[in-house]
Amino acid sequence: MFNRIEKVVGVMAAVFLFALMMVTFIDVIGRNVFDRPLVGASEVTEILLVCVVFLTLPSVAFRQAHIVVDLADAVSGPILRSVQKVLSALLGAAFFGGMSWRLWILGEKVAGYADTTPSLGIPLAPFIFGMSILSGITGLICLTFLWRQDATTESHELAAAKRLAGEEEARHRSTSGARASATIGD
Repeated sequence: MFNRIEKVVGVMAAVFLFALMMVTFIDVIGRNVFDRPLVGASEVTEILLVCVVFLTLPSVAFRQAHIVVDLADAVSGPILRSVQKVLSALLGAAFFGGMSWRLWILGEKVAGYADTTPSLGIPLAPFIFGMSILSGITGLICLTFLWRQDATTESHELAAAKRLAGEEEARHRSTSGARASATIGD
């Protein structure tokens, strides 16, 4: 189920990213070649960028694909890694939960004022509420890290195990081949 949702959201984000690229391209060509920039290009760019970033946040959090700086991993033991896992889950949930809460309050204010973009008159409240909801989902996903195996650690360990098995198999084949050659040559 999650894979299907993730695929649909990924396609939506890709479409928005392509639209962002096209708006920027048309605006630059219009501005530099025809001396007529695309009206509202900056507004559309901002909205599309918000859509791309916030649509992908839950997926990135679920896959634990955030940027990671491994400064203390070489010297940390399993207890410190467990503490780090709990702290990062709680801090991520608090950060995204707080962001969701504040964005919802902002969305209510913006909806109350019926605020729109200056040039095109696009209502802003739906985008702010969407940002709030997606931030909340991301915060909930961060909480799941408390009882979930670390996907990045698991995938790194699996890749290392496969690499070792492959090296062992290659070593075994090369020694078997060397023995066979020695036997044939005798």
